[in-house]
Amino acid sequence: MAPILKKYKAATVNAEPGWFDLEESVRRTIHWIDEAGKAGCKLVAFPELWIPGYPYWAWKVNYQESLPLLKKYRENSLPSHSEEMRRIREAARANKIYVSLGYSEVDLASLYTTQVMINPAGEVINHRRKIRATHVERLVFGDGTGDTTESVMDTEIGRIGHLNCWENMNPFMKAYAASLGEQVHIAAWPLYPGKETLKYPDPYTNIAEANSDTAQLVTPAYAIETGAFTLAPWQTITAEGIKVNTPPGKELEDPNIYNGNGRIFGPDGQNLVPHPSKDFQGLLYVDIDLDEIHLTKSLADFGGHYMRPDLIRLLVDTKRKNLVVEEDRENGGVVYTQTIDRVGLSTPLDAASNEPGSA
Repeated sequence: MAPILKKYKAATVNAEPGWFDLEESVRRTIHWIDEAGKAGCKLVAFPELWIPGYPYWAWKVNYQESLPLLKKYRENSLPSHSEEMRRIREAARANKIYVSLGYSEVDLASLYTTQVMINPAGEVINHRRKIRATHVERLVFGDGTGDTTESVMDTEIGRIGHLNCWENMNPFMKAYAASLGEQVHIAAWPLYPGKETLKYPDPYTNIAEANSDTAQLVTPAYAIETGAFTLAPWQTITAEGIKVNTPPGKELEDPNIYNGNGRIFGPDGQNLVPHPSKDFQGLLYVDIDLDEIHLTKSLADFGGHYMRPDLIRLLVDTKRKNLVVEEDRENGGVVYTQTIDRVGLSTPLDAASNEPGSA
């Protein structure tokens, strides 16, 4: 569809999540949705695994130390078909705002690094899972399936997309988004340590500056290569947050090494907002003008005239691969259920409100 609204205000979250606490996580989510709504925003973007916080402890502890944290993390992850998700969807509807939300999705007995896009009517118009957890994250999360891969939605405020963490570095994911004509992108990030923590042989790509800063790497590169406004929400942490994420007997870190990384870039890669201070908790705002994308796309549209599909093509399989496949004897073949339907996110909001147990 052609965008109805070309100029609007958007916000990206640079704040601390409600560590290991689902109810507190939901409260903070609704708070920032309300804050963005009051400011007149049409879009608000949350970081990767905002609910119930990114499990950064997995990078720092051994197996035995991880077990109590992992148990509590799973207990406070968010089921998609839940009262908590209904409340978040209602907040989006009450504020008439698009919400890109990152959360640890508990689905049956597994966790996934999930993003949803909720529209101003409270409907979930995109449900996606990170295609591959990064390194030690694979001890916590499973991989997305074909039908949870697509990242770009055609909306009344433009073609909006979102990806998690190093998916924003993945050339195939960027090519796929560019092919869908992405205009506004959310590069959702977790908690990341700064360059002062870097110790050889850990690569430079595994610190905050490499993924956030102007004239460096991942986020501005995404804006430049796709010609899209790129919002980068980041998690922060306080001294109290460090305590709840650190096993007994382990040294407490300085929270400032993780903070101040929220960014917003224009379609030409220029930084559009002042870098937040280390103690900033709040929203970063930007005025989107979709017509500002025209010239960057005219020079290099990698999803159109600046590519050669006769030479280079990307094959994308968006079908779900089920562990158990049911035979359809009446119609022939097998029965496939889309993940968004199976986890209940396609249920209309008012219908969800009337289900038993809904308040």
